[in-house]
Amino acid sequence: MKLVTQPSEVIITDDPVRKNLTYDFRTAEGRKIYTIPGKAVVCTANTYKIPVNINQLKKFSLEETKEFTIFYTVWSYEKGYGRTILNELLPMLKTERFVTLSPKTKMAYNFHIRNGAKLIGENKKSYNSYIKRIFFVSCICSVFFSLTIIKNY
Repeated sequence: MKLVTQPSEVIITDDPVRKNLTYDFRTAEGRKIYTIPGKAVVCTANTYKIPVNINQLKKFSLEETKEFTIFYTVWSYEKGYGRTILNELLPMLKTERFVTLSPKTKMAYNFHIRNGAKLIGENKKSYNSYIKRIFFVSCICSVFFSLTIIKNY
C-alpha cells in the first residue's frame, strides 16, 4: 500500500467511472490517492458531511476533518485487489465513518443488499446503505458502489 505523491504513479484514465477527474482534483484539500502498484487504486476524500455528488465531495473535503472518509472510486487490474486495497487501507484511516460514493445503478443496489447492507435512503444520484461489515467481491469495485455508510468493526 502506497500513498500516491506523483502523477506518474497512477494511470488516472484507467478509472472506469471517473476518468474526467484530474490528478490535481484527486489530491486537493482532504483528498488522496492510494495504490498497490500495478494491482489497484483507490481515491479518498476526508469530508465533514456525506456528499451525494462530486460537487459536494469537492465542497465538503477538508484535510483536518475526521468525520468521514469517502471512497469515491476504486479500480483494480487483477481480480480481488479492489477488496484487498480497501481492507489494507481501512485500518490506516483515522476517520469515524467510511462512505462510498458512486453513480446510482441497480448493480450497486444489488451488490450492497447481497452483502448485508441495509438501505437507509435513496436520492437522484445515489443509494444510502448502512453496512456493518465490509464485503468487496468485485475486481472493479467502483462500478458497484453507491453512497454507503460503512462502519469499521
